[in-house]
Amino acid sequence: AQVAVPAALSDAISLQDAALGDSWSQIVNQLVAAEAIAALARELALQSELCSRDDSVWVVRVERESLSQPAAREKLQAALQAALNDTALTLSVEIGTVSDTPARRNSAALAERQLAAEALIHNDPFVQDMIRNWGAKIVPGSIKSVSP
Repeated sequence: AQVAVPAALSDAISLQDAALGDSWSQIVNQLVAAEAIAALARELALQSELCSRDDSVWVVRVERESLSQPAAREKLQAALQAALNDTALTLSVEIGTVSDTPARRNSAALAERQLAAEALIHNDPFVQDMIRNWGAKIVPGSIKSVSP
């Protein structure tokens, strides 16, 4: 039997999931930038989705079982404890389908920056003039976005 979920409740759940994703992505990217996590612990963090955060128990989900090794989980847990100044924080890893990971968000942001860079070049009046009057061409793949 299917249960109808009111639209307002469904929207609230989506907002909560987005807020967890935003928070997780920000924390993970800060840990990576600070080089607080490396190797398998970094991949665990980047490829995981934060499913819930209750008091001091955080549950993340990954698709690949190889990322859920105890050593990687312990290193990520220690980095989170240090970064959040919460020694009671416990990290639990489950295996399953993920939809919102820091790696996917980073990839989408990179693709968006690339499209913006290409649009900027293609729409530049000087470039348009060079193409129109001098037969210039933009070499495909030659435009690279600059990191923010």
